[in-house]
Amino acid sequence: MTDKAPDLLAIGAHTGDVEVTMGAIIAAHTRTGARATICHVTLGEGGHRTKSPAEYAPQRRREAEASASILGAELVCLPHADLGFAGGPEVVASLIDLIRERKPGVVLCHWPGSFHSGHSHSANCALQAVESAPVARIKTAAPPWKVGAVWCPENWEDPFEFHPSLYVDVSDVVEVWEKSCLEHELFRGGALSFRYLDYYKGAMQAHGAVADCRYAAAVASPWVFAPRKVPFLTAP
Repeated sequence: MTDKAPDLLAIGAHTGDVEVTMGAIIAAHTRTGARATICHVTLGEGGHRTKSPAEYAPQRRREAEASASILGAELVCLPHADLGFAGGPEVVASLIDLIRERKPGVVLCHWPGSFHSGHSHSANCALQAVESAPVARIKTAAPPWKVGAVWCPENWEDPFEFHPSLYVDVSDVVEVWEKSCLEHELFRGGALSFRYLDYYKGAMQAHGAVADCRYAAAVASPWVFAPRKVPFLTAP
């Protein structure tokens, strides 16, 4: 019998970011009975090569709903615009509320070292929210909550200083991940020409070779400054 994984909150800058980079991990958690929440900070409605944001936004919401259902996750879409997104206190406050409401054991978010400004802003907001959620003097409807761990999955747009800290065996849920991604026009090649599924499935296969399984998702621990004192150094 599989042990129940911790409840999980996955935060992405745009619809599709969570599904393609974190979806396999989400499926690995929900198949054990864990509660998972997908949070899109924006719909990513500015990312189509021919459709206007007004036209693309409702499509992206429908795609996100279908993907979340396949992954067994709940969906939250924050009301922030894609074009010109720069994070800020309102975003952090929304994420603090969500963390305290959902009480995840694990948070997934973008790696901060990104050439995509939306990703780096989203990552910084997510990390600030995780840091602030347990602070009692910050008042919200729900009580303070301390997240157990934060991990940043691999993303081809977030490459700077990303080095895997851990591999998650997703061999048994790759088909679920792929099915959820195919709900998105973006991952069927219609919105942009980048071959997302080839890239991420190939990456998971390569990581699986390192981790001694068929497919593995790579995650890294975000930058932290938390020195601790020890009397002397010991062997691991």
